[in-house]
Amino acid sequence: MLTYSEIMTTDLGKLATAADKWQEMAGELHKVEERYRDTVQSLTTAQSWLGETATAAHTTFAATRYEYQAAQTQARATATLLRNGHEQFTELKKQLESARADAVKAGMKVSEQGRVAYDYERLTPEERTALHHDPDGAESVRAAEAAWAEHLDGCVKAFDLADQDLKKDLEAVVKDGHGNKNDATLGTGFNGDAGKVAAADDKAEDDRTNLAWLKMKDNETLDDYVARLQRDGVAKLTGNEKLAELVAQFTKGTITAGAFAGALTSVGLYSYKLSQAIRPPFVHPTAPGTFLSKHFNMRLAGAAPGSMLSKVPPGLATALTGSDEAAMLGGHLRNGAFFMPTTAEANLVKVAQNGGLANAAKAAGWLRGAGVVGGVAATAYGVANLTTYNTDMIKADPAKFASDLTGTAFSASMTALTVAPNPVTLGLAVGTGVAYAGALVWDNHEAIGKGLEKAGDWVGDKASDVGSGIASGAKKLGGALNPFD
Repeated sequence: MLTYSEIMTTDLGKLATAADKWQEMAGELHKVEERYRDTVQSLTTAQSWLGETATAAHTTFAATRYEYQAAQTQARATATLLRNGHEQFTELKKQLESARADAVKAGMKVSEQGRVAYDYERLTPEERTALHHDPDGAESVRAAEAAWAEHLDGCVKAFDLADQDLKKDLEAVVKDGHGNKNDATLGTGFNGDAGKVAAADDKAEDDRTNLAWLKMKDNETLDDYVARLQRDGVAKLTGNEKLAELVAQFTKGTITAGAFAGALTSVGLYSYKLSQAIRPPFVHPTAPGTFLSKHFNMRLAGAAPGSMLSKVPPGLATALTGSDEAAMLGGHLRNGAFFMPTTAEANLVKVAQNGGLANAAKAAGWLRGAGVVGGVAATAYGVANLTTYNTDMIKADPAKFASDLTGTAFSASMTALTVAPNPVTLGLAVGTGVAYAGALVWDNHEAIGKGLEKAGDWVGDKASDVGSGIASGAKKLGGALNPFD
């Protein structure tokens, strides 16, 4: 395997020089082939040479000319491989150099052999002493060293894999094939099929550098497409497939966990709000995302003269949190009495009906308006993603389809609740939130199971380290809690 030092010290320019020489060689071989055709091979076509010797010479001369042609093909293919290798190695070396620069910028030292160590020389004597006596700080340093070392190793491995691929292609390009017309060397001559190896390498090079990977594949949902772009983008930028996969898994896990937590939080919060809205004294629900604006307005109204809040321009506050005057246009009869909503309670549809879209925008304010725009965009994305499914894709992964479907429904219900807070939209948010959370559990049950298994192993490992006295105490406690013990 290549080392960090070998990569950083190797003159890659020699590959480009060698590629040019191989290309020149192909041109010179072409000249030789033409001379052979016109001087030697042409003898067999003369009427003065007939008989068995002429027939044998015709076959032999054709085979020799074939070798000249195959040698040209092999030389051009070798030039292509070396040129592509030079381009790829140059890019991978830049990535390694960039990774080293980032490590140094983060406070590391990187030796000529690629070993990573924290640069304590940057610290003052007092900082070094404090770090030496801080167990957590020392652990953080070791973790940072290991992380940067792994990052550099990933760049080195990516370079080594490219080097192994080039070696394999160069070995393949010199293997003479069988069965081509006029090829009489039986696998011991020049490779007339070397162009196929070069063409395959050219395609791989093209895939690395062009934008073909940005195209959406067949049987790929919009959600899968976006996730693949993230993963492939990291892979192409770093040359490190493992790092790309790690980032993709982390991103998916983070998004899934966040979506699950958001759905459950909404279910709990809006179930409580729904119970308040449908039972006396019938508390009117507020729109999602208006908690901050509601309390900001209360603090602003009660601000003491001369305080920081008293200096906030009224126009700015209204623009951020919404206009109560505009919200009043959404007033309506509720339980036999006329209800005058605040900005957090206003039904923007009713405000628009009574006062136009401009007043609806004023009633919402920037904060709530951003929530509406974001909700509409998320719902539109979800609908677009669902349209990329076909019957076969649904059958292949019904759990994923269920999570995408309920997620879109949850996004739509949350948008409706943001626009028009009322018991109906609250109920929809609760129902779709429950469905979405359940679908996420179904879709990710394997990952959850593995996580619980690991957690159980961890707990088991930790429990085995507990002293016998604590274990005995736990048993006594269990016996006291169990009436059948």
